[in-house]
Amino acid sequence: MRVGIVGAGISGLAAARDLQQRGAKVVVFEKSRGPGGRCSTRRSNGFVWDTGATSIAPRGKAIERLMLNELPTDELIPVEKPIYLHRNLIPEAGDPSRTVPRYTYRNGMNTLPKLLADGIDMRPEVEIERISRAGEGYRIGGMHFDAIILTAPIPQTAALLWTLDESRPIASARYRSNLCIALGYDTPLPETPYFAILDPTQVHPMTWMSIESVKAPERAPAVVVQMSRQYSFDHYADSPNELIVDISRYVEALFGATYRVPAAADVMKWKYAQPDTTADFETVNPPGSRLIIAGDGVSAGRLEEAFDSGLRASQLLC
Repeated sequence: MRVGIVGAGISGLAAARDLQQRGAKVVVFEKSRGPGGRCSTRRSNGFVWDTGATSIAPRGKAIERLMLNELPTDELIPVEKPIYLHRNLIPEAGDPSRTVPRYTYRNGMNTLPKLLADGIDMRPEVEIERISRAGEGYRIGGMHFDAIILTAPIPQTAALLWTLDESRPIASARYRSNLCIALGYDTPLPETPYFAILDPTQVHPMTWMSIESVKAPERAPAVVVQMSRQYSFDHYADSPNELIVDISRYVEALFGATYRVPAAADVMKWKYAQPDTTADFETVNPPGSRLIIAGDGVSAGRLEEAFDSGLRASQLLC
């Protein structure tokens, strides 16, 4: 069986790896330069920033066994400090009973998709804009496949379904945009009892801040700030410089005037950052279908859930 997979995020890679282990011939098409999707790492001037998923809490799911027992672990490190909550930038400890083991990779979270992609036939910088039927199979990227798995965000998947004149009940999946600002400093950051802070109300403009040099102590002093849904919507068109200046003031408010101006910075704009609501995997993928929809739009926004959806997609075809 030949299977074409659109999207080399965690879901697409999970499906590809599982199918290949079951004997299928798999090709993964990815419009970006490399695998990972929103499991993304940016690097500049010696700084390492995880600008998508900042860590992974496997919660006993399938990806935990894979990370700990099957993939190389030389770069895998536990995140030692917890997540705190913040209310108007005043950090406070959360409920310790809700703390779960978290992991990151020393040189960036995109180590995980690189490991998953090892040995997979991946076609980077290929954007699939159309799918056509070919007998009992499909044709994408100039190649014939017996089955297809679509793992892109639901709005992009819907556009591909339209080229087939096919519809699925996916309208319930809705996404939020996110502005992510990475800041690096030439002086060590203050000692904190947390590696990240989170606004549980999602009202403050700064929803999340992770300290990359606490999460992975070998990294240079740096933070990654993710903005709220409303802030991201209101400021999505702002220039990178405007965003860096504006958002640096939140770090200054937390840590002091020393951190008013970063030594390096980067901006990531995620149009489809995370689903607020999802479609139901089983409803979207009727029995016997050879075109499967997977990814966070039919699971949840966490990496471990996206991984599981890729495995479910694989199992439907085997």
